[in-house]
Amino acid sequence: MKNSLYQQGFTLLEVLVALAIFATAAIAITQVSMQYTQATSHAQLRTQAQILALNQAALMQINDVWLEGSQTESITAYDQAWQVVKTTESTVSPNVRRVQIQINLVNESQANSVEGIHTLQYFHRKVESSRS
Repeated sequence: MKNSLYQQGFTLLEVLVALAIFATAAIAITQVSMQYTQATSHAQLRTQAQILALNQAALMQINDVWLEGSQTESITAYDQAWQVVKTTESTVSPNVRRVQIQINLVNESQANSVEGIHTLQYFHRKVESSRS
């Protein structure tokens, strides 16, 4: 007698193939989401560094700071420690200097800085004081 009933469901091989496909897709999605999270974090860090550099340039202009050579200072902003390196170079005009402001993130656990999070360059003009 032949059994004419058909088996219902999936075979073990079909289930294993489906699990392998699902696992591969899950790993790929996890890697993409990790890359997205890292890129977002890095973009936020660079934006904060850019704002710090622009603020430092604005402070130099407002306070009419005429820097000679270079200057390094540490500041705390956005709940992080930053290193600000300002360097100047002379230009053709004696009243204008090329200023470069480099912002580095300080790794407090290792007491070192991550170089080059952001660099801003601008030209600073010395304001001559007029006497009345």
